[in-house]
Amino acid sequence: MYILIKRHKTMILVSIFFFYIGCGLTLSFLRIECIDVVSTTTEQDFTESAEVEYAVLVLSGPENEDRRDVIRSTWGRFSENIFVENGERLYKWNHTWIGESKKQPLIKVFFTIGISGLKTDKLDKLKRELNRNDDLLLLDLKDSYKALTSKVLSSLKWLNGNLKNVKYVIKCDDDSFVRIDLIVKDLEAYAPEMNDRSLKEYVSFKSSLPSYKGLYWGYFDGRARAFSKGKWQENTWFLCDTYLPYALGGGYVISKSIVKYLAQNADFLSLYNSEDVSMGVWTAALHSINRVHDIRFDSEWISRGCSENMLVRHKQSSGNMFQMYRTLVQSNGEKLCKTEVLNRQSYSYNWNVLPSKCCR
Repeated sequence: MYILIKRHKTMILVSIFFFYIGCGLTLSFLRIECIDVVSTTTEQDFTESAEVEYAVLVLSGPENEDRRDVIRSTWGRFSENIFVENGERLYKWNHTWIGESKKQPLIKVFFTIGISGLKTDKLDKLKRELNRNDDLLLLDLKDSYKALTSKVLSSLKWLNGNLKNVKYVIKCDDDSFVRIDLIVKDLEAYAPEMNDRSLKEYVSFKSSLPSYKGLYWGYFDGRARAFSKGKWQENTWFLCDTYLPYALGGGYVISKSIVKYLAQNADFLSLYNSEDVSMGVWTAALHSINRVHDIRFDSEWISRGCSENMLVRHKQSSGNMFQMYRTLVQSNGEKLCKTEVLNRQSYSYNWNVLPSKCCR
């Protein structure tokens, strides 16, 4: 044995040397990975962010990974129905139930979550989810209902600073089913005027102008009385006894011009409990903004039912989302509802009367 060791002394020493080098490198990589997982930062570098023109901002919570996974598996994949050909953005149903999802950098979904005060294990879980999906916007604020308005404003500031080519932001909740493909299709074809003949049965707006400086598109209300108690109470509300006209928060669209204005003036804006009410106040005084009411946005606190032409359906369970997704795939994108259901009537917003009479 001694003779064997003496004969191969050099080889053994070299092997031991490289063994320790390998161990050192392995431990270093493990340490780097651990540091990356537990670190918290809002300076996130999303891949292909320079190409994003339509940002889908989904308000979510630290505990709602199951909802986010449902969206990733269903309507979040509809970005592949918009493609570029000869410089034009075109719509074509390009989706099957089984198949590799082809990511389109033109549209990107961001799930925005507040992480301040989270325990290490929950933060670690979110960081792993971010590494897997590259779609979480983690903000340095405490995630709660009362922080929704701050969350929206902080998210818009981030989008404005990091997505240089963004045109529109589609805001929704993680219990909303959103036809992002059809929304982008209409934006590409008709925004910001939204006055095409094909839209007349769905939309209403105050008046046509030669040009617009922005678009605020959703399902509006102008008669809602300000809450003085309960979950939605507004202790600092003083403007009038009703809220100013606003698009309901289950889903709405704002243009880059509005995003930029809000981001640049964030320090001066009043923050109300309801983020959608706040958006109505923030944009109320903006000149030449086209405010478009659209009945295809089913964005109230309870769904009006299911209609084939709906672009947004709020307050949907995971089961409902999978059912709508399955129905769309089976009908080649033609049918949203397995069976159309009308629970409540929609209304066309009358922009030519006082807000209290807008929505009868």
